[in-house]
Amino acid sequence: MAIMNMLQAEKSCGVVELANKLGVSDETIRRDIKEMAKSGTVEKIHGGVMLPQASLEPPFLRRLEVQQREKQRIAKLAASIIQDGETILIDNGSTSCYVAKALSSHRNLTVVTNSTEVARDLCARNNNTVFMAGGQIRADDCATYGPTAVSFAKQFTTERAILSMASISAEQGFLDCDLGEAEFKRAILPQAESIIVVADHMKFNRPGVVKICDFDAVDLLLTDQLPPQKIIDKIGRDRILIA
Repeated sequence: MAIMNMLQAEKSCGVVELANKLGVSDETIRRDIKEMAKSGTVEKIHGGVMLPQASLEPPFLRRLEVQQREKQRIAKLAASIIQDGETILIDNGSTSCYVAKALSSHRNLTVVTNSTEVARDLCARNNNTVFMAGGQIRADDCATYGPTAVSFAKQFTTERAILSMASISAEQGFLDCDLGEAEFKRAILPQAESIIVVADHMKFNRPGVVKICDFDAVDLLLTDQLPPQKIIDKIGRDRILIA
């Protein structure tokens, strides 16, 4: 139970980390992980354990509540960079939705999004223009995905793109847990002059499934804590802003 409690908060943990926090030996942790993996409760990874892939990305409303204060700080920082009158692409990640709320006082924005949440927050205020991608609307987050949404996004060129990420890995770059979301993010990348990733520290070295891009594709990473040194080395300290 103690291991599951830590995994619910961190998504993945190392054997040594678990042993230190729980005050037991590494061998005890490895034995417990082995038994939990047999039942499918967890998945073993090199040097540690993680929640099963199906559990990696919780329902959207729950994601909005996780790290809420940190996401709001990151969103405020992102809003301070964006100027009135800019054109921006915004995806449907939970932190991106907080960015839309933080832009409530901006004027004359042109926004392209696949998120009904983002569109609702920005379309009816301050002379903004909002373009909403078509396609199938997913029940969990009321966002559009699939070929129609991707094709729609490719029609626009913008000054900035705001992207949330499910995982930032020193070895693999930026990742997501959902193929449809990853495809939409990849479609956005070539369309914007500047790519801004908004992600709290829980995304660092968290397991991901679908690769979106390498570090050199991103111009700024906005987060609430400095990443591990390996990630800093890959993206460069000058491209990281702390909220």
